[in-house]
Amino acid sequence: MPSSERFDVAISDLSVRYPDRESDALVGFSETIAEGEVVAVAGPSGCGKTTLCRTLAGFVPSMIPATVSGDVCLGGDSIRGVPAEALATRVGLVQQDPDAQICTLSAWQEVAFGPENLCLPAAEVRARVEQGLAELGIAHLRDRVTTTLSGGEKQRLAIASILAMNPHVLLFDEPTANLDPRGVRALFATLSDLVSTESRTLVIIEHRIDALRALAPRLVLLDRGRAVERYPARERIDYAEVGLRGAWALAPAGTTTGSPRVTVDRISFGYADPLWKGVSFTLREGEVLVVIGPNGGGKTSLLRLLAGLAVPREGTIDRAPGTRTGFVFQHPHHQIFERTVRREMELEVPRGEGGVDAELRDARLAGLEDVAPLSLSLGEQRRLTVATALARRPNLLLLDEPFIGQDRRNVLWMISRLREVVAAGGTSVLVTHDIPLAAALADRVLYLDRGVQLLGPPDEVFGRLRDLGENAFTPEAWS
Repeated sequence: MPSSERFDVAISDLSVRYPDRESDALVGFSETIAEGEVVAVAGPSGCGKTTLCRTLAGFVPSMIPATVSGDVCLGGDSIRGVPAEALATRVGLVQQDPDAQICTLSAWQEVAFGPENLCLPAAEVRARVEQGLAELGIAHLRDRVTTTLSGGEKQRLAIASILAMNPHVLLFDEPTANLDPRGVRALFATLSDLVSTESRTLVIIEHRIDALRALAPRLVLLDRGRAVERYPARERIDYAEVGLRGAWALAPAGTTTGSPRVTVDRISFGYADPLWKGVSFTLREGEVLVVIGPNGGGKTSLLRLLAGLAVPREGTIDRAPGTRTGFVFQHPHHQIFERTVRREMELEVPRGEGGVDAELRDARLAGLEDVAPLSLSLGEQRRLTVATALARRPNLLLLDEPFIGQDRRNVLWMISRLREVVAAGGTSVLVTHDIPLAAALADRVLYLDRGVQLLGPPDEVFGRLRDLGENAFTPEAWS
């Protein structure tokens, strides 16, 4: 790469419209990003953030059909119409959904895939792979089959695979979405070093702007495809006032003494190796249990066990008669089946009752009834799966990272619906890496890690985590 090559980004009057939509995803968007600058892009779900990153990386329109006008220049040269593969050494995109990015069978192969396709010497490929695995804290996963990784482990792997390509402009679409707090800290330490020592240019889409504080980004707010506000780096912002996710003025519903809904008795579970042993607890009517812990600690596996989709190695799980389960998977595309949003809802809501339109309006999906669900943004897909789960009228609601891709308004909608279930005598188990939200919402918190299980009221569990030195998993670490 020539040392004189420039990596400033100039976006001029950029508009993008997808074939199945009636309005533009981006409307006359213009922005100049200096080399070595960190820019955060935020805004409501579906406002055009992901489209912006895909266009900057060349995915739109070369791989994703769309009508595009305006121009994008990198170092003064237009990259409009340049395919993604031709930009790969200069612009790297870490996508919102790691499953959409991972294409090989082992973690080592995944990180090596890009450098190998650049025809680099074998020694250089090995060096880049080892560096990428180490920087993201996943060297111990080098021989793991990619399909066996947790969502957070996949996200770390996707990031490592892009860093191994050594692009100077890095685009991140919600990089913290599936990462545990340790992973978030490790990622931003790496990115901070890349900016300070190598003047890399970063564009980061994020709903939890407080997670980006260490990078001191400039902030651009989008709404309906347009830039509506800009904030300089280090300016103090009331996140709630501008619709972003910051502090939560919530209170738990209160620990209940309702009847048992699910009784878990000394269960053990694992794949090649045990994830944990001897876990016991009782879920009661009217309770919210929030599960936290490191990536790969078994949180999703626990939800699968509670739903009856997996069987424990040892121990038993008893569900009260009449238990109706609603399960929102970690990855929305794993539970989307139909060709249109309306037909997807009709799997749970009978036709002809008028309920589908009401449910879609409630989930802020009105106007998308005839759109293919898999063409929705990840945040919109997530709300669709939440809406279909709620349409079953569950009294056991299992939610695996439901807040990914959601702005503050949509998070509050999900919380209000969760509390409706609980107020009616239901029970909810929620997995999240949003620790401040966990602290504000939970009646009890369960911390799961290999060999460690902590269960109790939020203050008690967070206090024990401080004693163990796991301060990243406490609310104040994100203040």
